[in-house]
Amino acid sequence: MARQMVGDDDEVFRIRLVEKEREWDDELRRWVDTDETRTRFFGPYNSIGAARGQRTSLGYVDYWDPETEEKVRMMRSGVVSCRIQKAHTTWEDVN
Repeated sequence: MARQMVGDDDEVFRIRLVEKEREWDDELRRWVDTDETRTRFFGPYNSIGAARGQRTSLGYVDYWDPETEEKVRMMRSGVVSCRIQKAHTTWEDVN
């Protein structure tokens, strides 16, 4: 099934997620972060709002802190950075 994402010279957005590599530790019997990182991309999204929603679900955890009675946002475990990138479409004929 085909769909039209964007028109000529429209903006498109993607998520650039940098996270730590993980490896299984037999002694601890759990996954642990390493010093190495990997970069993954998600998208494209045709609106900044859609990209922001995905960035929130991929990179952050929101919770209510009962001590301060405030909403707190923290990076998910292992996430180094989670950013939105923007590009402009260019269309050309192909053979």
